[in-house]
Amino acid sequence: MPSDVVEVTTDPDTSVQDADNTISASASASCRPTKRKRVALACDSCRERKIKCDGSKPICSPCGKREEPAARCTYNVIAGTAKHLSEQEYILSLQKQVTDMQEIIDQLRREAGVNAASASAAAAINTNARESRSPRDRPPTATGAIGIGSEITRAATGSRAGVSIRVAEAGGPSPVSAMGATTLTQNCQEDDFFGQSSVHSLLREVSHNQSRSLDPSRDRTQASASVSVCGFSTAALCSPDYALPPRHVADRILDLYFNSGHIFYPWTHSVSFRRRYESLWESSGYPGPQTGESGDIGLGGERCSESSFFCALNAMFALGCEFSDFPQKETASATFSSRMRSLLQMEILDKGDLSHVQALLLAAQFAISSEHPTRCYNIVGLACRIAVGLGLHSERHADKRSNLENEVRRRVWYGCLQMEMTICMTLGRPPVLEMTDEVLIPSAVDDDFITSEASSCSQPEGTISQNLFMVENIRLAKVLGKILSSIYWQSSPSDFSTLVRLEGVLEDFRRSLVDTLRWWNRESESQSALTRRDHVLRRQRNVLHARFLHLKILLYRPSFSSYCSTLRRAFQGKDTEAGPASGEDRPEVNTLQAAFQSQCATTCAKAAYDLSVSLLSARQDDATGAWWFSLFYLMTCGGIIILAECAQTAGSKHFNQAQLDATWENTTMLLRLIGRENARVQRYLDQLLQLKDQARSTNFCKLLFLFTPAALDQARLTDHVQQYGTQGKQRGWLLVGHLSVLARLIMETRMESSLYLRTTKLYKGSL
Repeated sequence: MPSDVVEVTTDPDTSVQDADNTISASASASCRPTKRKRVALACDSCRERKIKCDGSKPICSPCGKREEPAARCTYNVIAGTAKHLSEQEYILSLQKQVTDMQEIIDQLRREAGVNAASASAAAAINTNARESRSPRDRPPTATGAIGIGSEITRAATGSRAGVSIRVAEAGGPSPVSAMGATTLTQNCQEDDFFGQSSVHSLLREVSHNQSRSLDPSRDRTQASASVSVCGFSTAALCSPDYALPPRHVADRILDLYFNSGHIFYPWTHSVSFRRRYESLWESSGYPGPQTGESGDIGLGGERCSESSFFCALNAMFALGCEFSDFPQKETASATFSSRMRSLLQMEILDKGDLSHVQALLLAAQFAISSEHPTRCYNIVGLACRIAVGLGLHSERHADKRSNLENEVRRRVWYGCLQMEMTICMTLGRPPVLEMTDEVLIPSAVDDDFITSEASSCSQPEGTISQNLFMVENIRLAKVLGKILSSIYWQSSPSDFSTLVRLEGVLEDFRRSLVDTLRWWNRESESQSALTRRDHVLRRQRNVLHARFLHLKILLYRPSFSSYCSTLRRAFQGKDTEAGPASGEDRPEVNTLQAAFQSQCATTCAKAAYDLSVSLLSARQDDATGAWWFSLFYLMTCGGIIILAECAQTAGSKHFNQAQLDATWENTTMLLRLIGRENARVQRYLDQLLQLKDQARSTNFCKLLFLFTPAALDQARLTDHVQQYGTQGKQRGWLLVGHLSVLARLIMETRMESSLYLRTTKLYKGSL
C-alpha cells in the first residue's frame, strides 16, 4: 500500500448511527421554514401600504399580485441611507429592458422592410389599381399586436420601428412665396388667408382691376391633381400606425372619449366622424379623400385624408384610456400616443387643412395631460398658425359655405384660442393670439341637429343642448385672455381700477349664465333617477364652477403674493431687532393700498377654499371633468395654502386658520384619491408635501435665528426653570429656546413620537 494512502477502519454500528443522525438533521433542516430574504429597499407602493416587499424589479411580487401598473412600483433611495446597491440593481434591470426592446425593434424593422419591398412590387404590377382596405383585411403584422396590455406594447414599438412611409398631403408648391410675393399664374384656394400687409394682397388689388376670365377646365385639372397627390397607397395602410384594437375595445374607448372629452371640447362633428369610423369595419374600408360640391368639415368629412383621420382617432383612443379604469391604461395610452405622433407628419407644414388643425388640437389635448409641456405648447402653436392660414379667424366667405361647415370652422377656431390661453396660463407665457369677437360663437345645438343640407340649425324645444357648455366656456376663455393681458402681461403693474373692472367682468359672467349651467341653488336636486343628459350637464356645471373659481384665484394671486411677501419682509426687518412679533405688533395696515391688498389676499384664499370644496363635491357625486385639470387646480390651492400659512407664521393672523386647514385637508385627500387611479398624481402629492415641509423648516430656521437671549420671553421658561433647577441659566437660554421651539414644531407637524421623545430627552439633558 502506498505510504500516502491512509486506511481508515470504522465500526459498522457507528457508521449507521452517524448516517441516521445526518438524515434526521437534513430532514429537520428541510422542515424548518426559510427566512424571508431581507431586501435593501422596498418599493414606494409597499412602503405606503406597510406590507412586505421582495424588492423584485421592475415590479415586485405584491404589486404584481395586485395588478398594479409598473409606474406605481417605483424605488426611490432615501437620502442619507446606504441603498445604492438596490438602486444599481434597478438601473441594470431597466437597461436590460431597453436592450430587449431594442432587439424587438430591430427584428420588426427587418420584417417591415420585407413587407415594404413586397408591397412595392405589388404596386408596380398594377399601378392603376387603388385598393381600399378595411382593418380586418390587413396583414397580421398590423392587426396581430393590438390589445390592451403586453400585446399593445409590442404594437407601440412596432409603430416606431416600422416602415417610415411619408404620405403626400394635398397642396404642393404655393403660388405665394414665404415673403408674400405671388406669381398670379395659379389660383389660390379661397380659404387661404393673406392679410393686407402682404405683397399678395397688393398685387391682387391690381389683378382685380382687370377683367380676367378663369378657365373651368384648369380648376378641374388642379382638383384632380390634388386628389392624385393625396392618393393613399396600400403599403401605407400596412404600417403598424394604422392598426386598430379589437372592435369591442375600440368602441368602448371611443365612447369614453365622447362621453368625457367631447362633451367639453366638441371640436369635431361627432355624427360625421362616427359615420367614417363605422366604415373602417366594412369590407370597403376607409373611402379616402374625395372632391365634390360638399364643403370641408375636417375629420369625418369627404376631404379628410387617412393620415389625419387615424392620427385623430389614436388621439381619441389615448384620451379615452385616460378616462378609463383599465388596469394597464397608461401602457395602452402610451401606445396610441406613439401612433398619433408618428402620423403627425411634417407635410402639414406645406399646406394643412381643417382636419389637420383638429388632429393637432386633439394631440395637444392629450399632451396637456402628459408630462411634456413644451410639446403641447408647440403643437398648439402649430394648430393656431394653420388655422390663421386657413382663414378661420374671420367670417370671410361664410355665406358661400354650408351651415355645418361654418359651425365646425367656428368650433375649431375657438378651440385654438382656448388651448392657446390654457397652455399659456399653465406655462406662464404670453399668448400669441388674442381673444376677439370677429368670429361668431358656435351655436348651442347638438350635432344631431346640424346638417349640411339645412340653411340653419336649431335645438328642438324641451331638449337642452350639451353644447351650451361650449358657448359659456368660450365666454370664460375670453375672460381668461383679459386677465392674462391685463394682470400678467402688461408693462406696468395692475392698479386698483383694473382689478375692480375684471372682478366686474367675472361677476357679469356669473349673473348672465343660463339657468341650466348655474351651480348655485342646486341643493334641492334629486341625486337619483338622473338621465344621461342630466349627468352630463351636472359634470359641465362642476367644471364651469371650478374654472370660474380658478380665474378668481388667478385674478387676485399677484396681490396675494405681494401681501404675503410684504408681511415676511416686515416680520424679518422688525424681529431681527425686537424679537418675534405678537398679534398686536404685526405691520399696521395704514394705507388704502395696503387695505385693498389685504382684502385681495383674503379673497384669493377664500376662492382656494371654495375651489377645493367644489372639487370634493364633484368627486363625491362622480361628476368631475378631466383629472389633469383637477390636478392643476389642487396644486394651485396647495400653493396658496402654503404661502398663507407662511404669512400666518410671520406674525399675521389675517387669514382664517380653520379655512386654511380645511382647504389643505381637501386638497391632500383629493390628490390621494386621484393618485389611486393615476400613478403620476402621487408624485405631485409627495412634491407638495415636501414643499410644505420645506416652508415650515425655513420658517423654523428663521425663528431659531430670532430667539436671541434678549428676545426670549422669561415667563415662558419659568416652568422649565422650576422643574429642572437654575442650571438652565448657566447652560444658556438660547439653547433652551431653540430646543423648546423644535419640540413644539415636531408636535405641530405631527412627526413620529420617537423623534419627539428624542428631542425631549435632548431638551432635558441640555438643562
